Amino acid sequence: MADQPVLGELPDQRAVFRRAAPWLRGHRVALAAAVLLNLAGAALAVGVTAAIGRVVDAADDGDREALVGRVLLLLVLVAATGVLTWASRYWLIQVGERVLAGLREHATAAVGGAPLRFVEAHRGGELLRRLTGELDGLARFAGGTLPDLVAAALVLVFTVVMLALYSWPLTLALLIGFLPPAVLIVRRFQRRAGDAYAGVAAAQTAVAARFAESLPAREQLRISGAVPRWLKRFRADNDRLRAAREREVVTELTLNLLTLLQAGCVAGLLVLSALFVGYGRLSVGVAVVFVLATRDILGRFEDLAASLGEARSAHVRLARLLDLVRATGASPAGGVAGGVDPVGLPARGRLVLTGVGFTYGPGAPVVEGLSLTVAPGERLVVVGPTGAGKSTVGKLLAGLYPPDRGTVTYGGHELTALTARSLRSRIVLVPQEVTLVAGTLGENLAMVAGRPGPDRVAAVLDTLGLSGWVASLPGGLGTPLEADSLSTGERQLVAIARAVLADPAVLVLDEATAGVDRETAARIEDALSAAAGDRALVVIAHRAETVARGHRVLTMPEGTVGGVRR
Repeated sequence: MADQPVLGELPDQRAVFRRAAPWLRGHRVALAAAVLLNLAGAALAVGVTAAIGRVVDAADDGDREALVGRVLLLLVLVAATGVLTWASRYWLIQVGERVLAGLREHATAAVGGAPLRFVEAHRGGELLRRLTGELDGLARFAGGTLPDLVAAALVLVFTVVMLALYSWPLTLALLIGFLPPAVLIVRRFQRRAGDAYAGVAAAQTAVAARFAESLPAREQLRISGAVPRWLKRFRADNDRLRAAREREVVTELTLNLLTLLQAGCVAGLLVLSALFVGYGRLSVGVAVVFVLATRDILGRFEDLAASLGEARSAHVRLARLLDLVRATGASPAGGVAGGVDPVGLPARGRLVLTGVGFTYGPGAPVVEGLSLTVAPGERLVVVGPTGAGKSTVGKLLAGLYPPDRGTVTYGGHELTALTARSLRSRIVLVPQEVTLVAGTLGENLAMVAGRPGPDRVAAVLDTLGLSGWVASLPGGLGTPLEADSLSTGERQLVAIARAVLADPAVLVLDEATAGVDRETAARIEDALSAAAGDRALVVIAHRAETVARGHRVLTMPEGTVGGVRR
């Protein structure tokens, strides 16, 4: 069996920012502008504190003229700081949202273009959580915490530089008294935070996946009396989430020690400043600057440390998202890596399986040594008992599964070497469960490459003999479709018409007439016959009427091919 990447609950948190760097292409100028704006805003904020000290010195000296000038300068600095702080915050949020919007599009495209094996290897809630929950959390971080984090860090650095210029002994005393214990507290938090936040993310995913799996099966759960068992499993997931949240809270409370450290540092600095003023080493204004700046430093550091929790959580979210993108094989340029558009790929060609083998997991292969050729204009019917591998063969023929052994080629080109665009333009599979999107019937029919216009849609419906059925609907092509607005058979008719609009060379249908009444089945069969033309049809079926319309029959699991008795 070919190796299939599977996402782990705990993401790879190594070199996250280096791995994310390629996704910032196209935003580097905007990021540079955001950095410059924030640097200017932080410098002005520190300048306000320095200006307050100069005002105090002018008042202490009794120099009214200097006092007025310095007060006016202070007011200008305050106003400019407010404007620049707003502008820098706004710009940083805008850039963050643009980066996340691009990453959201890339991640969605990556999952949409991922191998079917990858999608089927994961619970639906797991992929949904990474595509929505992680991105929503990153958006909240970019719009709220990140601007505060950047501002606190820059003001902190600039303030320390300013204080060092005023009095390096006092600044050194402050740093020695505050930094070592503060670093120990933060490091203790950091050691615990990675596992704590990753544990919460994994537990949230489990709860979301349990909900996502239960909603489609709600009727079956009630009918079978399995609701208590489901609630028991959900309770276990919920208990796991509660325990993970408790670990997260205990980890975050570690940062509260910084408040006690801040109070002690402010008290000590007040005493030292008073001594320096008494010995004439500092002016009153500089002492005021030190007291104000120290409170600002400690407050900013506390804000910075408090933001580390959310930053660590965002770090984990980004790691989970990057793991998803990497596992799908997507590149920063968009799409999934691999495949070429070959020159001369025929519009109609032979589909050939040679020695194909496929295994889902440990154990016996589902398909082994299958060789088969499907020619243009041929109708091949695939039959066999449930679990014999019929649907697997259909997905192999459609290129949704790459074979573990052997090759599948169209027109002499291996399907695994083609781009998704080339492959889907030649081979289309209509699954047994047809999904419709919110919108009109016409919009659902036009969900193919090239967006066919009304005339093209009408022509195909007429060819398939479905014009009368569409006309019988309340709004014709404008009929709004909802979850249960069409029957299973009618959904199949929509899927067949949609497939024919794509004009593929090979059309694979998986149990198109299963679970429908005879009248609808006959309508589907007539539509298939009209759709045949010079294209190859591969029909997976149980109905004798469907088998009788085939040219050849592939019997699974034996993999034998024979003619149809007429």
